Amino acid sequence: MNEQGDGFTEERIEERIRAFESFGIHRTGWDGDDRTSAWLVGELRAAGIEARLERFDFPRVEVRTARIAWDSGSADGLPMYDGGFTDASGIDGELTADDDPDPFGKLLVATSALAGDRSWLAPDARAKYEGLQEQGVVGVIVPAGDPDGHLAARNAEAIRSPFGLPVLQVAPNDLRELHAAMLAGTEGVLIVDGERLRSRATNVVATLPGSDPEARPVGVMTPKSGWFTCAAERGGGIATWLALAEWLAAMPGRERPVELVASSGHELHHLGLTAYLREHSGIATHAVAWLHLGASIGARYPNARLAASDELLHTAALGAIAAAGAGEVDALPAGAPGGGEARDIDAAGGRYVSFLGGHRYFHSPQDTVDLAVDTPSVARWAHAARDLVGTMLTLEG
Repeated sequence: MNEQGDGFTEERIEERIRAFESFGIHRTGWDGDDRTSAWLVGELRAAGIEARLERFDFPRVEVRTARIAWDSGSADGLPMYDGGFTDASGIDGELTADDDPDPFGKLLVATSALAGDRSWLAPDARAKYEGLQEQGVVGVIVPAGDPDGHLAARNAEAIRSPFGLPVLQVAPNDLRELHAAMLAGTEGVLIVDGERLRSRATNVVATLPGSDPEARPVGVMTPKSGWFTCAAERGGGIATWLALAEWLAAMPGRERPVELVASSGHELHHLGLTAYLREHSGIATHAVAWLHLGASIGARYPNARLAASDELLHTAALGAIAAAGAGEVDALPAGAPGGGEARDIDAAGGRYVSFLGGHRYFHSPQDTVDLAVDTPSVARWAHAARDLVGTMLTLEG
């Protein structure tokens, strides 16, 4: 390993992102998520880091059938994991548009979503669906897609207290025949046959001791779960997290400890990080600062964003990004955490910097290395992260 750790090279970064992608679908507690945990532990231990798994309970959604059918066709989709279920035979109802003044007893198709109405997929969409259920709507079909018309899923922000209305997300590419059936007033059958089962998933955690055992630690965290292969959504953060871990473990004379967390449960209201913060009471504020390696770091077609808890860290982060040549970034005002796990640190009163954002194939099965990852960009962001962590190690307090 060189002085900075070979994890910062483009070759090593791409190798690791492809390894992560190869594990398959990364939903919380699925085989791909568990394989990722085992792989991360192995990578850390190879660098001499005593990594471990921490398990937590979560509601695992088991879906048997997720389909909207009508007399001349059908379309499979993905149910909202924080929505309701039907039985195996489904719910019958007339297909209708979302501007129907009398939707009672009908299956509502969210046609306005195709015109850009993001409220159907918003984190706080629960209130919208509860309102529709009060109006007598029996089920909702939401077109949710990437720019190529493939499915793109909404995170289950209400997973702890789900709403009762069955909601099926379908790819816009599958909507043409359904739309024609709706215009004809056709009857449909919505089947969201599934259940929530108590299960367990894993976080990967490690502590790097410092030379001063009384010093407050720096935290470095990244989510590791998501809806599909998540190569660009999660891969850049994971590759950077591993590179930083190796670099920090090999750093001579480092006084501060470092807390490393790769959390599951991202798409389920951050259940993994919530479990970590509960297990390690007070760590959010005991750490002098956290770096959150969030979504879409180094993605192609990016919407890169930056969040920081205060002006000092905000300025330091912008400086590190500029020095690394990482490119344009939409900097949120200091104190605004954005949508990633940094919001949990913010809610607890901790200090943080968050690299986050979206990209063309965000939450889509097309989020693969070949379509969505820009390896040289990931490397530049990794260098920015390294410089920023170096600054965090020197913070007062």
